[in-house]
Amino acid sequence: MADKNDFGGGNKVSNYIPITEVEQEFLARLVEAQDLCIIIHGWNMMVVPIVTFGDKNLHASFKLSFDKPENPKQVYFLDMELKTQSGISLFRQQMPTTYGNEPIMVGQGVEFEMVWDIAIRNIDPNLIKTLMPSVTGFTTRLEDRDTHEITATGNMRLSKELKEKAMLLRQGENWIKQYDRERLRKKGKLV
Repeated sequence: MADKNDFGGGNKVSNYIPITEVEQEFLARLVEAQDLCIIIHGWNMMVVPIVTFGDKNLHASFKLSFDKPENPKQVYFLDMELKTQSGISLFRQQMPTTYGNEPIMVGQGVEFEMVWDIAIRNIDPNLIKTLMPSVTGFTTRLEDRDTHEITATGNMRLSKELKEKAMLLRQGENWIKQYDRERLRKKGKLV
């Protein structure tokens, strides 16, 4: 396991808890079927991204072409949602859009090429079993064996040291989310 990280992830120099092979197959099916789209809430925009993924991250590359407003305005975040073409919501996030601590300027005729990197903690087991009915058992490492809740250690058999590392990873993930929310809240721009 020298070519894996502590939790079996494919990047040995980065500690993270990878998604399962079932979750990766689920994503592969959606990507292969070109079934993913991104909704930009508040702008009446929908784009079909080019998607790549690994055992932790999903990368959605896309171009945004704005047809409004006529006079450019500051935009502190984009409210983005990853969905299936049939409308199933997979992930939604208010992504800060600052550059050098300043908001981007958006107006008619402005285009951006963007990549939305989504760190995947887990994919809802019910959703996987709905779209892949032949799947049985646990579909994510993070579903607790007894409570079926998503936790930092889930159903993994970890040493005390790895349990502590998993807890630290979860704390770090939560801190980053809170940091982004606080940045927007301080600007008075959080919705």
